Amino acid sequence: MNMKRLFSIVFISLFLVPVLLFAAGTKEQAKDTGDGVTTLSVYHFLDQTDKTTAPNFQYLVDVFEKANPTIKLTFEYGYGEAFHDKLQTMAMSGQLPDIVLLYPGERTSQVTNAGLVQDLRPYLAGHENEFADMAMQGQGKNGEIWELPEDISITSIMFTNNRLLKQLGLTLPKTYEELLAQGPKIRAAGLIPISIANKDAWPMQSCVAGMLVERTCGLEWFDKAIAGEARFDDAEFVYAMEIIKELTDKQMFSPGTNQLAYGQGLDDFVQEKAVYFIDGGWTVNNMVGELTAEQKEYMSLESFPDIPRQKGKSLSTSATAGQGFGMNAKLTKAESEAAWKWIWFYSGPEGSAIRQKFGRLPAYNLDEPKDADPMIQKLVAYAGKVPMGYVMDSVLAAEPIGTFNINLQNMMFGTKTPKQISQELEAMVTAIGR
Repeated sequence: MNMKRLFSIVFISLFLVPVLLFAAGTKEQAKDTGDGVTTLSVYHFLDQTDKTTAPNFQYLVDVFEKANPTIKLTFEYGYGEAFHDKLQTMAMSGQLPDIVLLYPGERTSQVTNAGLVQDLRPYLAGHENEFADMAMQGQGKNGEIWELPEDISITSIMFTNNRLLKQLGLTLPKTYEELLAQGPKIRAAGLIPISIANKDAWPMQSCVAGMLVERTCGLEWFDKAIAGEARFDDAEFVYAMEIIKELTDKQMFSPGTNQLAYGQGLDDFVQEKAVYFIDGGWTVNNMVGELTAEQKEYMSLESFPDIPRQKGKSLSTSATAGQGFGMNAKLTKAESEAAWKWIWFYSGPEGSAIRQKFGRLPAYNLDEPKDADPMIQKLVAYAGKVPMGYVMDSVLAAEPIGTFNINLQNMMFGTKTPKQISQELEAMVTAIGR
């Protein structure tokens, strides 16, 4: 992955979030309804109960359909692991929708590696330089672009409540030891040291583990591990797991974190029950609407502090090209052109400008918004100054990552050791082939 400095505006994304909520969308194939309207079925990753993201997305759909009255989009929604389970079923049964939300790495490889979606490069020709470099990296073996990334997603940010720090007589920790030392004082004040909700298993992997692996191992090791020249049960990788276990044992995370549904971590931070909150940059989208103007003044975006025996770069985070829409390989030429209109609208200049106003900073290169919300401005500044490493679920296949996510919970519960879950990850990655 090319980790060179991102353009001034890039990222956020998803990644990865909890339960299934299917809308009553249709599964019909794209067709002309007889009145000149082309209907396209769409499968999208969206939590319809999210009071910020869901209405924002619907606004985009409404704008698109108003500008394109001859195209009708019918949606089916999934969320969390249920989205991926449903997608796999669709792929195996040959019932893939006309347009589908995909990921650039291994997360949706059951679709992209099977030739079920079109290479978007012919449609993108001439526009490649309008996107951040990371977003235009090849997603297939021959450089294919299966989905047009909507964001560059920073998945590990330590959001910090500086008012609470000052109230407690603390300062932003520069080292891991300093962070651990703050725990007892924060808990004595009835507060949570680090807010994170891990019931759905992916947050600890996506928002914490990948960042720590870069710190303990470095990107060179990660490249070797992906290529099979290093192992996921090497001492450096196990060390990252040991840090997560220590943070758990020393009660640095939210009480009962593995029973807390995603969203609770943000709620506790917004309600100022937590000093720190670890999550992805996509949560800025919610913070724009949920934090007060006063809170936005003293909330900051920071990196996890440096750890002992660190091999990776200081203050580095984890990032990947975000998800985006792709289109079914079986569409006719006319249907493909209609599908591309939606894809280009969503991830191109028009949709990107709308999403930017909502608190998202897209992969499409836009001028830095001078009147942007303070949290967006802080996110732009953060992205421009921190080194970036890999997100594990963007470079490893879905099956081993799914098991690894659950094993992280098992380790936190004390039923497995850091060494054991590292060995199991290595065995699964080796078994399916790198």
